[in-house]
Amino acid sequence: MKNAVLAVALAFAVAGCSTMQPPRYAPSADNIVKLREFTGSKVTVSSLKMAATYDSGCRMMGPIEPADGLSIPDFIAKALNDELKMAGVYAAGGRTLSGSVDRVLFSSSSGLVNGYWDLAVTLQSDNGRTLSAASLYNFKSGFDAATACNATADALSSAVQDLIKVIVNDPAFPALLQ
Repeated sequence: MKNAVLAVALAFAVAGCSTMQPPRYAPSADNIVKLREFTGSKVTVSSLKMAATYDSGCRMMGPIEPADGLSIPDFIAKALNDELKMAGVYAAGGRTLSGSVDRVLFSSSSGLVNGYWDLAVTLQSDNGRTLSAASLYNFKSGFDAATACNATADALSSAVQDLIKVIVNDPAFPALLQ
Protein backbone atom coordinates (compact mmCIF):
# COMPACT_ATOMS: atom_id res chain seq x y z
CA MET A 1 0.00 0.00 0.00
CA LYS A 2 2.81 2.39 0.93
CA ASN A 3 4.57 1.74 -2.40
CA ALA A 4 1.33 2.34 -4.31
CA VAL A 5 0.84 5.72 -2.62
CA LEU A 6 4.43 6.69 -3.40
CA ALA A 7 4.01 5.61 -7.03
CA VAL A 8 0.83 7.68 -7.42
CA ALA A 9 2.44 10.72 -5.74
CA LEU A 10 5.49 10.41 -8.00
CA ALA A 11 3.29 10.12 -11.09
CA PHE A 12 1.44 13.32 -10.17
CA ALA A 13 4.69 15.15 -9.43
CA VAL A 14 6.26 14.17 -12.74
CA ALA A 15 3.10 14.82 -14.75
CA GLY A 16 2.63 18.25 -13.16
CA CYS A 17 6.07 19.58 -14.07
CA SER A 18 6.85 20.39 -17.66
CA THR A 19 8.78 23.12 -19.43
CA MET A 20 6.68 25.70 -21.23
CA GLN A 21 8.45 27.01 -24.31
CA PRO A 22 7.49 30.22 -26.05
CA PRO A 23 7.31 30.05 -29.81
CA ARG A 24 10.34 31.20 -31.76
CA TYR A 25 10.60 34.95 -32.13
CA ALA A 26 8.77 36.54 -35.06
CA PRO A 27 9.96 40.01 -36.13
CA SER A 28 7.50 42.88 -35.80
CA ALA A 29 6.46 44.81 -38.92
CA ASP A 30 6.38 48.06 -36.93
CA ASN A 31 9.91 47.52 -35.64
CA ILE A 32 11.18 46.70 -39.12
CA VAL A 33 9.61 49.86 -40.58
CA LYS A 34 11.25 51.96 -37.84
CA LEU A 35 14.63 50.26 -38.31
CA ARG A 36 14.53 50.89 -42.07
CA GLU A 37 14.89 54.58 -41.21
CA PHE A 38 18.51 53.68 -40.40
CA THR A 39 19.30 52.25 -43.84
CA GLY A 40 22.99 52.72 -44.43
CA SER A 41 23.83 51.85 -40.83
CA LYS A 42 25.31 48.45 -40.21
CA VAL A 43 24.96 46.92 -36.78
CA THR A 44 24.92 43.61 -34.93
CA VAL A 45 24.12 42.62 -31.37
CA SER A 46 27.06 40.54 -30.20
CA SER A 47 25.79 39.44 -26.81
CA LEU A 48 23.70 40.29 -23.80
CA LYS A 49 24.59 39.23 -20.27
CA MET A 50 22.09 38.37 -17.57
CA ALA A 51 22.39 41.01 -14.86
CA ALA A 52 19.02 40.12 -13.34
CA THR A 53 17.76 37.12 -11.49
CA TYR A 54 15.23 35.15 -13.53
CA ASP A 55 12.82 32.88 -11.71
CA SER A 56 11.51 30.70 -14.54
CA GLY A 57 9.05 28.71 -12.40
CA CYS A 58 5.39 29.16 -13.21
CA ARG A 59 2.74 28.08 -10.68
CA MET A 60 4.44 24.78 -9.90
CA MET A 61 3.82 23.76 -13.53
CA GLY A 62 7.47 24.03 -14.46
CA PRO A 63 9.84 26.57 -15.96
CA ILE A 64 9.27 28.96 -18.83
CA GLU A 65 12.35 28.78 -21.05
CA PRO A 66 12.86 30.07 -24.60
CA ALA A 67 12.85 27.64 -27.51
CA ASP A 68 15.99 26.12 -28.99
CA GLY A 69 17.77 26.01 -25.62
CA LEU A 70 18.38 29.76 -25.62
CA SER A 71 18.74 31.74 -22.43
CA ILE A 72 16.61 34.88 -21.99
CA PRO A 73 19.56 37.17 -22.92
CA ASP A 74 20.31 35.04 -26.01
CA PHE A 75 16.60 35.08 -26.96
CA ILE A 76 16.48 38.89 -26.76
CA ALA A 77 19.80 39.31 -28.62
CA LYS A 78 18.65 36.93 -31.37
CA ALA A 79 15.33 38.80 -31.62
CA LEU A 80 17.17 42.13 -32.02
CA ASN A 81 19.43 40.64 -34.68
CA ASP A 82 16.42 39.14 -36.50
CA GLU A 83 14.77 42.58 -36.58
CA LEU A 84 17.99 44.19 -37.84
CA LYS A 85 18.32 41.53 -40.57
CA MET A 86 14.72 41.99 -41.75
CA ALA A 87 15.24 45.76 -41.87
CA GLY A 88 18.45 45.40 -43.88
CA VAL A 89 20.70 47.08 -41.32
CA TYR A 90 22.37 43.99 -39.86
CA ALA A 91 26.02 43.38 -40.70
CA ALA A 92 28.88 41.74 -38.89
CA GLY A 93 31.84 44.07 -39.00
CA GLY A 94 29.68 47.17 -38.54
CA ARG A 95 28.72 48.81 -35.27
CA THR A 96 28.51 46.25 -32.44
CA LEU A 97 26.01 46.38 -29.60
CA SER A 98 26.34 44.42 -26.37
CA GLY A 99 24.80 44.89 -22.97
CA SER A 100 22.78 43.37 -20.21
CA VAL A 101 19.31 42.15 -19.39
CA ASP A 102 18.59 44.13 -16.23
CA ARG A 103 15.12 42.82 -15.40
CA VAL A 104 13.10 39.74 -16.31
CA LEU A 105 9.92 39.29 -14.34
CA PHE A 106 6.64 37.67 -15.23
CA SER A 107 3.34 36.98 -13.59
CA SER A 108 0.74 34.52 -14.77
CA SER A 109 -1.79 35.65 -12.17
CA SER A 110 -1.90 39.44 -12.06
CA GLY A 111 -5.49 40.35 -11.27
CA LEU A 112 -6.27 36.61 -11.16
CA VAL A 113 -6.66 36.02 -14.93
CA ASN A 114 -4.12 38.45 -16.38
CA GLY A 115 -0.38 38.33 -16.68
CA TYR A 116 2.60 40.45 -17.58
CA TRP A 117 6.22 40.35 -18.67
CA ASP A 118 8.43 43.12 -17.24
CA LEU A 119 11.68 43.41 -19.19
CA ALA A 120 14.57 45.88 -19.04
CA VAL A 121 17.87 46.01 -20.92
CA THR A 122 20.90 48.22 -21.24
CA LEU A 123 22.60 48.36 -24.65
CA GLN A 124 26.16 49.57 -25.13
CA SER A 125 27.56 50.48 -28.51
CA ASP A 126 31.21 49.99 -29.36
CA ASN A 127 31.19 53.76 -29.95
CA GLY A 128 30.74 54.31 -26.18
CA ARG A 129 27.04 55.27 -26.25
CA THR A 130 24.53 53.57 -23.94
CA LEU A 131 20.75 53.17 -23.94
CA SER A 132 18.52 51.71 -21.21
CA ALA A 133 14.99 50.57 -22.05
CA ALA A 134 12.15 48.87 -20.21
CA SER A 135 8.78 47.49 -21.21
CA LEU A 136 5.80 46.09 -19.33
CA TYR A 137 3.69 43.82 -21.54
CA ASN A 138 0.22 42.86 -20.24
CA PHE A 139 -1.85 39.93 -21.53
CA LYS A 140 -4.73 37.62 -20.62
CA SER A 141 -3.41 34.51 -18.92
CA GLY A 142 -6.21 32.36 -17.54
CA PHE A 143 -7.39 30.96 -14.25
CA ASP A 144 -5.96 27.45 -14.14
CA ALA A 145 -2.22 26.89 -13.97
CA ALA A 146 -1.82 25.04 -17.29
CA THR A 147 -3.68 27.68 -19.30
CA ALA A 148 -2.02 30.60 -17.50
CA CYS A 149 1.52 29.27 -17.77
CA ASN A 150 1.17 28.38 -21.44
CA ALA A 151 -0.28 31.85 -22.12
CA THR A 152 2.63 33.38 -20.23
CA ALA A 153 5.13 31.41 -22.31
CA ASP A 154 3.34 32.39 -25.52
CA ALA A 155 3.43 36.07 -24.51
CA LEU A 156 7.23 36.23 -24.22
CA SER A 157 7.74 36.86 -27.96
CA SER A 158 5.21 39.71 -27.92
CA ALA A 159 6.84 41.15 -24.80
CA VAL A 160 10.23 41.14 -26.54
CA GLN A 161 8.66 42.79 -29.62
CA ASP A 162 7.39 45.56 -27.33
CA LEU A 163 10.80 45.91 -25.68
CA ILE A 164 12.47 46.24 -29.08
CA LYS A 165 9.84 48.84 -30.05
CA VAL A 166 10.82 50.89 -26.99
CA ILE A 167 14.51 50.53 -27.92
CA VAL A 168 14.26 51.53 -31.59
CA ASN A 169 11.90 54.45 -30.86
CA ASP A 170 14.11 55.86 -28.08
CA PRO A 171 15.68 59.18 -29.14
CA ALA A 172 19.07 57.83 -27.97
CA PHE A 173 18.93 54.81 -30.33
CA PRO A 174 20.38 56.53 -33.45
CA ALA A 175 23.48 57.51 -31.46
CA LEU A 176 24.23 53.82 -30.86
CA LEU A 177 24.53 53.30 -34.60
CA GLN A 178 26.83 56.25 -35.41
